[in-house]
Amino acid sequence: MLAVLSMTATLIAATLPAPAGTAFYTPPSPLPAGTHGDVIWSRPFSTPAALPSAARNLLVLYHTTGADGKDRAVSGMVAIPRGAPPRGGWPVISWAHGTTGDAPACTPSLDGPDAPEHAYLGPIAPVLDQLVTAGYAVVQTDYEGQGTPGIHPYLIGTAEAHDTIDMVRAARQIESGLSTRWIAMGHSQGGHAALFAAASAAAWAPELQLLGTVAEAPAAFISPFIGSMPKATSPTPAFAFAALFMQAAASVDPEVKLDQILTPPAIALLPQLLDRCSGALYAKESWGGLVPASAFRSDAVLQPLLRVAAASDAGPLHLSVPVLLLQGTTDTTVPKTSSDALDKALCANGATVRYEVYQGLGHRPVVPASANDALAWIGARFAGSAAPSNCGADPVSHG
Repeated sequence: MLAVLSMTATLIAATLPAPAGTAFYTPPSPLPAGTHGDVIWSRPFSTPAALPSAARNLLVLYHTTGADGKDRAVSGMVAIPRGAPPRGGWPVISWAHGTTGDAPACTPSLDGPDAPEHAYLGPIAPVLDQLVTAGYAVVQTDYEGQGTPGIHPYLIGTAEAHDTIDMVRAARQIESGLSTRWIAMGHSQGGHAALFAAASAAAWAPELQLLGTVAEAPAAFISPFIGSMPKATSPTPAFAFAALFMQAAASVDPEVKLDQILTPPAIALLPQLLDRCSGALYAKESWGGLVPASAFRSDAVLQPLLRVAAASDAGPLHLSVPVLLLQGTTDTTVPKTSSDALDKALCANGATVRYEVYQGLGHRPVVPASANDALAWIGARFAGSAAPSNCGADPVSHG
């Protein structure tokens, strides 16, 4: 009888009325009352963004709390494994994606072969599908402001953490067969999100049990990166990351005033942040074509911006759950030196860190290359094995 009631609750939640097409991403106004992680609406979906090995894929719009403390609507995806859930429910992995941009077309749940960020998202989908095949429910936040209205708080650790944790809460509301035990996992921006989720999960969602965090080539030292931009004398695609962060910082802190930081040519490019995805922002006719040093005013008011950036540095985090840190040695987006420093900082703060590097691999290839190693580490966490650490030693090296 209990099983029947559980199945009925799941089916009712999975078929709550939701708008068709992209109207799904426009939340009701005003938002209905709800706490963070509550579902606004959901529906099954079978677009190319769905994971093919899942028994069912669900698109969900849920409540979260922005960095400003206000209620926000965020979209995301839920993929449920085939078969019957194990005792205690399907173990959960909350995947946080890397940088795609702030335009609606950049939203991972809208991805497909012709989507602008498919070159990044496409090769990651088989890794997530592998996790589903291994018996994990995979939930994916789109992040606040991606797909849904508003500015995406790019690399704002608090906001990313809320999105990633509340995605698990929302998934459990629409799928009663999910466990309370979960892993935070992400790449690049998503690695940053996973680390900040690890720092706040126990307080933000005490009913859930976070077992560990997998951070793949994570963005980590935001304030040194932003501080380096006014000194950069050559165009670089990385300036697009800085621009997205500056837009985000201005959206969460009114003391960050972009017209007091950037020159008119840079100000003129700000609208592109809302209608172009990452690849287009890297181009020479966009932020990738600007000399960063010339884009900052000589009297730029940088202190508020750098204050926001420092609050999102991952190095100072004190993490009580184990961390698997994965990094390619030839990565030019998040250099190995960054993960080396992050490893040392987290270890010094008392974290249990397993650091592994992949020889000759760049930023994106590290995700599929490390999939089996990540899967083994994740399985050990759910099995209750003691987490390995190589703090104070060289990272494990894969040829």
